Amino acid sequence: MSFLIALLLDLFFGEPHNSVHPVVWIGKLTTFLDARLPRTIPAGLFTVLIVCTAGLLAALGISYTGIFMFLILPYILKSTFSITSLYTHVKRCDTDNIDELRKAASMIVSRDTASLEKEELYSAAIESLAENFVDGVLSPLFYYLFFGLPGALVYRCVNTMDAMIGYHSERYEKFGKCAARLDDVLNYIPARLSVFIFSLISPVRCLRSAIRYGGIKINGTWSIACISGILNVRLKKTGVYDINPDRRLPVRKELKQALRIYGMVIGLTLTIVLTLLFTTDHSVFSQFSFQGILKGVIR
Repeated sequence: MSFLIALLLDLFFGEPHNSVHPVVWIGKLTTFLDARLPRTIPAGLFTVLIVCTAGLLAALGISYTGIFMFLILPYILKSTFSITSLYTHVKRCDTDNIDELRKAASMIVSRDTASLEKEELYSAAIESLAENFVDGVLSPLFYYLFFGLPGALVYRCVNTMDAMIGYHSERYEKFGKCAARLDDVLNYIPARLSVFIFSLISPVRCLRSAIRYGGIKINGTWSIACISGILNVRLKKTGVYDINPDRRLPVRKELKQALRIYGMVIGLTLTIVLTLLFTTDHSVFSQFSFQGILKGVIR
């Protein structure tokens, strides 16, 4: 029931205001520690431990809020995944106006969009849609299935830290290493599960592209390779990857198609999650929940 309410909150209301958004609070705690700790690996590890512990304690604390748990839990759970927000941000790139396209793309990708042509901007938007499906939807739901709210919230803590400090730069090369590596570990299985989900749409194209190009990055290129294969287009990030280079770069119609594919992938994912939630009560998945493990240890 909590998941259904969380899902409805996401679909009808999107993201909460920054002032009451749990992920923004995670970011503020990360920023606080980032500004005060040395640029070392131990300091980065300390940051990961503090932020993840805060998330874990918050998730466990909700279990002791009595009747308010049924109001708070869906709200916090909703904050760990972003189905509607991802669609909305990428949908803004559905335009022929190059200035609007550059501005919209700059909001969802880290690369400099000022010098990119239309096809490169559409490529960047499609890549972001595919990669963030794993980070923003599939991974948190995966950890929710196995570990309940604590699993989803701790994953979101790690993924948020990776987005903030997990860079190869002079400032973060050492300090952000623990967050980046832990994010790689947590996304390892979901990234590969995304291949299965995408393959339900177009098995041959998806698997052929994924097998050939999915392993370019440890996690990020699996879903990108899948959508590249399904769309039969080239997706390229200069200096990082070039997927299906023998194809042309996407145009606007492929972005529209990618958004439709995203809708189908979300439908498949939610069908799987809801089926597991409603058919495995008191069985294997409930035993893997954090609370179930904790009870087992206490016994």
